[in-house]
Amino acid sequence: MAESSSKPGGPQAILITQKFASLGGSQVSLVHTLRLLDRMRFAPHVVVSNEGWLTQQLDALRVPWTRTKFGHATGLGALPANLLLTRKLKVYIQRRGIRLVHANEHWVGPQSLQAARAAGVRAICHFRTGLEDLTPRRIRNYRYAEFDRVLVVAEVLRAAMAREVPDASRLVVVRDGVEPSPQEPRYWSARQARVIANVGAIYDVKGQARILDRALPWLKDSRKHFILFIGGTRKDTAYVEAMKRVVAEQGLRRQVLFLGSREDVPRLLRAADALVAFSTVEGIPRVVMEAMFAGRPVLVSDTPGMSEVVGDGEVGRVLNFDDAANPLAQALRDLTDQPARWEAMGRRAREHATARYSTQAMAEAVQAVYSELLTPKPYG
Repeated sequence: MAESSSKPGGPQAILITQKFASLGGSQVSLVHTLRLLDRMRFAPHVVVSNEGWLTQQLDALRVPWTRTKFGHATGLGALPANLLLTRKLKVYIQRRGIRLVHANEHWVGPQSLQAARAAGVRAICHFRTGLEDLTPRRIRNYRYAEFDRVLVVAEVLRAAMAREVPDASRLVVVRDGVEPSPQEPRYWSARQARVIANVGAIYDVKGQARILDRALPWLKDSRKHFILFIGGTRKDTAYVEAMKRVVAEQGLRRQVLFLGSREDVPRLLRAADALVAFSTVEGIPRVVMEAMFAGRPVLVSDTPGMSEVVGDGEVGRVLNFDDAANPLAQALRDLTDQPARWEAMGRRAREHATARYSTQAMAEAVQAVYSELLTPKPYG
């Protein structure tokens, strides 16, 4: 693919760095941003460690990309490889007239920052995980205070990072956006069975085993009137197999369905009555907003970021999964007993998502940061 560089009066070249090309939240957000990027003003380039879903999307969007391996971002053991990587990125920046470097995930932040500074250009970093990752040591190691801007996906994350970053004006909330479904949501008040969806990478952080454990009492009581499906890429095979053994031992194979990796998440959400999501570290999992756009109420763990989006009782429920009273089972019982109430929450969820979490709003917010940093400041 032909590569472009910044030219006087032409679009300004942006380098976006990304560690992984596999399908995930940061990759999807990047593709949406690039699709809506004003190419008259900005000429994007992408550097990524490997080929995969993301590079296929970049080819379709006619965005030039190249492979450069990103290793560990911090630590003395990573120093030689990072020095070499920094040099390669610096040469790339200089040869293509890059004006701004955007590390699209924190894994590639320190190397991207070092290369940008070596080349004399500005740098921003995206932070999409959760409060557990915002320890003072981690903020120092990933050098967040040194970036020209840090984009965070939730206000609670901005506030936490501001306690360790001297110039808090460099922290900007840019919520991840989701492409709304053009189809109006359908609701299922008349059907007897209730369908609950969990979608996301399957491993301990996402808490599918905890969801299953908390849902088991209601699953066994309701039998054929309740279905839980779990869809997503296996990141821990042993974790999945352990859940399947529990399901088999409880005689629930017809009620708990493991659907594997999916690329039709919007369709799955439209087939469900509600989404249940758990996370120990994330700011806001994209699937929560996707469910809201689908007009589905959301049941989420009380994780900062998720509770900021949901608001207990407004568009779903924020649940303490450690509560002995088992509020998840109570919410599932309520969903079955009062479907009209939950449908009303789903309608509010769609309205809320449309107003705050569209891909257009996300892309405009990112472009506003690009413009701010690339617009010359007047003297005086």
